[in-house]
Amino acid sequence: MLGKFGVTSAFAMLYVFTAELYPTLVRNMAVGVTSMASRVGSIIAPYFVYLGAYNRVLPYILMGSLTVLIGIITLFFPESFGRTLPETLEQMQKVKGFRYGKKTKGSIEKEENPKVIITSF
Repeated sequence: MLGKFGVTSAFAMLYVFTAELYPTLVRNMAVGVTSMASRVGSIIAPYFVYLGAYNRVLPYILMGSLTVLIGIITLFFPESFGRTLPETLEQMQKVKGFRYGKKTKGSIEKEENPKVIITSF
């Protein structure tokens, strides 16, 4: 019962912790995407056991290598370099790796022609 309590409380705290990671403007969508990704992971995880039919250590190698890969990827987060996490979409676009300041052909056309067409039925 103590183990079940620990798992349940960790699962409940995960939603609160995840919601605090994202800026307010995209929090609802980001928590939904994160929840969907965790559900997909829960669906795929039992199939790792079937890899043991090919080689006994293959599931352990796959799970271990994924863990190491995610650990390396987290080193590239902005907070790993001592910077604060972005709070708005404008700040997020300035993060290295995102396209910021580059105008596409569609955005240039929208700026040059700001007319609004209203149609009535």
